[in-house]
Amino acid sequence: MFWFSAIDLFKSRNLSWRTTLRVKLSLIISTGLLGLAFPALAQEPEEKSIKEPDEIILVTGARVPVPVTKYTGSASVLDEKQILARGDEFVTDALRRIPGVAVNRSGPVGALTQVRLRGSEANQVLVLIDGIEASDPFSGSFGFSSLTSAGVQRIEILRGEQSALWGTDAIGGVIQILTEPDKQGESLETRFEAGSLQTRSGSLDAAKVRGQTKLWLNLSGMQTAGYDVSGQNGEQDGFSQLSASGGINYDIGANWAVKLRGRSTKANAQFDSDTDFDGRLNDTLSELDSDLSLGRIALVGNSLNDRLTNEISASYLRSTTRSGGNTSIGQRTRLGWQISTDWETGSIQHRLTGIIEGRFETYQNDGGAGSGINQRQESNQVSGAFDYQADRGPVTFSVSARHDQNDLFENANAFRAGLAWNIAATNSKIHASAGQGVKNPGFFELFGYFPAFFVGNPNLKPEKSTGFELGWVQGFSNGSASVTVFSSELQNEIYTDFGAFPATARNRANNSTREGVELAADINLSRGLGASGSMSFLRSQEAGVQEIRRPNFMASFSVFWSDPAENWQIALGLDQNGKMTDIDFSTFQTVTLPAYTLLRGKISRRVSDKLNIYVRGENLSNSRYTEVVGYRAQERTLYGGISAQF
Repeated sequence: MFWFSAIDLFKSRNLSWRTTLRVKLSLIISTGLLGLAFPALAQEPEEKSIKEPDEIILVTGARVPVPVTKYTGSASVLDEKQILARGDEFVTDALRRIPGVAVNRSGPVGALTQVRLRGSEANQVLVLIDGIEASDPFSGSFGFSSLTSAGVQRIEILRGEQSALWGTDAIGGVIQILTEPDKQGESLETRFEAGSLQTRSGSLDAAKVRGQTKLWLNLSGMQTAGYDVSGQNGEQDGFSQLSASGGINYDIGANWAVKLRGRSTKANAQFDSDTDFDGRLNDTLSELDSDLSLGRIALVGNSLNDRLTNEISASYLRSTTRSGGNTSIGQRTRLGWQISTDWETGSIQHRLTGIIEGRFETYQNDGGAGSGINQRQESNQVSGAFDYQADRGPVTFSVSARHDQNDLFENANAFRAGLAWNIAATNSKIHASAGQGVKNPGFFELFGYFPAFFVGNPNLKPEKSTGFELGWVQGFSNGSASVTVFSSELQNEIYTDFGAFPATARNRANNSTREGVELAADINLSRGLGASGSMSFLRSQEAGVQEIRRPNFMASFSVFWSDPAENWQIALGLDQNGKMTDIDFSTFQTVTLPAYTLLRGKISRRVSDKLNIYVRGENLSNSRYTEVVGYRAQERTLYGGISAQF
């Protein structure tokens, strides 16, 4: 197919992936150094090229905030207004709009929800909440099932290998959810919603912002009766959740400030399980209770006559899950010191950031007195990294490197290099990058012990992905569009070997390849009318076989309208998921799941300066679809709500 022609061109040369990558890296680095060294490449006016995102600052882009025009990789940003306009109740609903993002939910609201970036596994995506690594130490992936959009001010998505900057988990990319408010002054907002499946939800947001001093708090909750996920017309599988989050930015003087972040979520999800081990769900009364608490404190300020910017931080996470008499507790502590400086030499602006981090995890499993699964394990890691960026007019060059020292498995190195060239004459930007991602084995993969089903493998090696991308962003007077081609190769992929008894985790001998094309566009059609869309073509294979739950095609299209006075707002969203494979555990055979389309919409009316009412719907076309074999998907639902600002 035409979208893979550029990738196949490299393969036709019969080069090894290492040789091919060296060639690509040499081109990226050489072009970047030439752009910095020769004024002819930098004589275009120093204006920002891409009209749409020229004021966007990526908090996550380079360990320090960086303008999106200077970022050398692929990034997408969703703000609160965009999330609310379409009625995306959960963060995963909003993520479906982003190119390269695949979402799978095992049944109703509150069920296991996985997010994959560029064909990666769910546990190969690093998720940060206000700068805190939020993944469960046991599974190595983040529990998106309980993360609503309440209180979320901004979502940043970096696609592609990012371990040189962010360490383990960042094979597919990084997703950061930010709650810090931007607007000056005091605000108080409440929301209440009710609708299908006996669903009720509400939230309260309070904030006080004066200059750089900020205080904010969000409280939210949801309860729904759900439906029978087994499809046997049995009891309903409901879900309930309570969450509190907030933060403080406080200036302590002498160019130093303290930043505090905290979040706590308690959730209960009812589910059906396979009690007779025939590969099909039975209508059961199973429940999963989960508690997630995380916090971060950072001291941020300047030293050496403001020549150095420091961030000294400590974060903590505790994740507890309880089901069927089994309790799992995972804890993670991260300590870090990040220091940055910038300087000029002639017409080149330099920035250098150094990072020292410690990551300490403990895992504790308790199945009751005398249970064989009872154990406590630890995993520690110490890392050092740097990130360098140089700007000469419209050309930006960046390079990063990292070394991880592990106590349980082999040490790891990662790098990343990139180039961005803003072309003012055509209002466009070219970017290219290459890098590596690393994923350390999780607790269950290393030490899980269920003698009738699964035992861990403490000899596992970390997974490692090496990839590159090439992209073009074109700005218009009323919007922008982009296209990106990427290719990655994954070594030591961890999989479950069901051919052994009991089953166990192993590293694959073959490498996996993940390659594709991503397209995106945002356009203002007229005053009050706008549209956005994305398309992704993906080929994710291991030994020539498509990997499960990676759709070969994804697309999203949204249209937004508001009247001149903005009293009425209407939004429609269409999310397309192409066909994909999955495992049918009744036969242990691979099956193909058909493509499906989800239609959502929201109509809101401002009835006064302080009061808004709205109606929203999910799966409005009542599509019959399957995201995971054996799990009944959600049908059409409708909700009505009211929000008030004080």
